[in-house]
Amino acid sequence: MRPFPFVRSATLAVLALLTSACATSMRLPKDFLLLEHCDDLRAVTGDDARIWARELEDENEAPLAFWAAAVEHDLVEQRGYELVAKGEIEGKRSAAGVWLECAVNVRGERIGYLLGLWVRGHEVRVVEFTARAEVFAARVDDVKKALPTVRW
Repeated sequence: MRPFPFVRSATLAVLALLTSACATSMRLPKDFLLLEHCDDLRAVTGDDARIWARELEDENEAPLAFWAAAVEHDLVEQRGYELVAKGEIEGKRSAAGVWLECAVNVRGERIGYLLGLWVRGHEVRVVEFTARAEVFAARVDDVKKALPTVRW
């Protein structure tokens, strides 16, 4: 018999609480190092590709279609990004979402930008991936494959 069976139960309860307190999780693509994970998920590669995942609140509970149109308008019309492609995210464990792939010039350098977006009630989940054009091109397919692994 174990002398303190409640210790094991308490430890499991604390671990469950800590895990549930961390908002966004996803399976990171190869070579990404997890830097932070609780309020935000941030990861980076040795060639400076970056992933940032976070959750935002929307008191109005606007639907996914609204957010997708608003983000696309902001990126393309307001910030001057070039929309390269867009598509849907269908996850087995996560809600359906959309992705936008863009490119922009920053200080004379071409930068790739991918945004994944999900909405559930008042929660808006965002995953951003960015890198210099050549690094972005080499990694974007792996990041797109990881988007359906985003969990709430």
